Amino acid sequence: MLSEQTHTISTPAAPSTPQARQSGRRAYVLKMYPRFSETFIVSEILAREAAGEDLVIFSLRPSTDTRFHPELARVRAEVIHIDRPSSARSFWQTFAEAAAEPRVAAAVPGHLGELMELSHDDVIQALTLARLALDHEVTHLHAHFASVATTVARAASALTGIPYSFTTHAKDIFHEDVVLTDLARKTADADHVIAISEFNRRYLSTVLGPELADRIAVVRNGLELDRFPYRPRQGATGEVPSLLAVGRLVEKKGFTHLLDALARLRDEGTSCRLDLV
Repeated sequence: MLSEQTHTISTPAAPSTPQARQSGRRAYVLKMYPRFSETFIVSEILAREAAGEDLVIFSLRPSTDTRFHPELARVRAEVIHIDRPSSARSFWQTFAEAAAEPRVAAAVPGHLGELMELSHDDVIQALTLARLALDHEVTHLHAHFASVATTVARAASALTGIPYSFTTHAKDIFHEDVVLTDLARKTADADHVIAISEFNRRYLSTVLGPELADRIAVVRNGLELDRFPYRPRQGATGEVPSLLAVGRLVEKKGFTHLLDALARLRDEGTSCRLDLV
C-alpha cells in the first residue's frame, strides 16, 4: 500500500495544461548520469539536441557504471555533477556558496522550514542546483523518475521560480514505498508530468485523482529508427518466424507474459523462435 506521508514545498502555480513548454535552455536533472540501463534518457537528449534545443545535464550521483553506450559520445550538452556534502564543513560551505546568489538567498528564508523537512543531501543539492541553474540561464528543469531527482528539481524550482517537469517510469510510481501524497504534490506543482505509456497515465490519473489528470501527458520511450533500419527479407518456405526481445531479466519487464504467449502459440500448433537479449 502506498504511504500517505509527504514533504511540502511551496512553489509557483503551474500552468493549466501539461503540454506547456518554455523556450530557452532546458536542464536535465538526473540521479545518475550516465547510466548504462537508461538508454531512453540518452535517446531523448539526442532527439532534443537534434531539434536544436540547448541543454545542460545535472547529475546528482557519480556514475558507477563500467560500460557505456557509444551514443554518449554524441551528446553535446555539458554535464555538471552536483556533489553531496561529505562533512558538516562541506555542508555549510556549499550552503554559503548557494546563499551568495542573491535570488537564492532571498528565497531561502521563505522556504527554510520546508527545506528542513528534506534530507540534508537533498537540501544542499537543491540549493546548488538553484544557483547553477541561474548561472547557466536555465529556463526549465526536467527530471527523470519521480524520486530524488524530482525532489531536488522541485525544491530548486521553489527557490528560483524556474518551472520544472518530470517523467515517471515504473518503480518510482508503482513501488509499495511510493509516498502517494508526495507524488501528488510533485504533480500539482509541476509544469507538466510525463507518463511513458497510456497504462501509466491511467494509473496516475486514478491514484492522484481527476483534478491532476490533465497535467499528465504520454510520451513513450523511443528509438532512433535510423540506427535500426527495416530490411525486408524473403524467408524460405516453412521458415519458423523469429522474435527478438531486449531487456533486463527482471519481473517488471514483462517477459513472463511473452513466454506465456509463445507457449500458447506452441500449444495451438504455431512454431516460433525467440531471441531474448
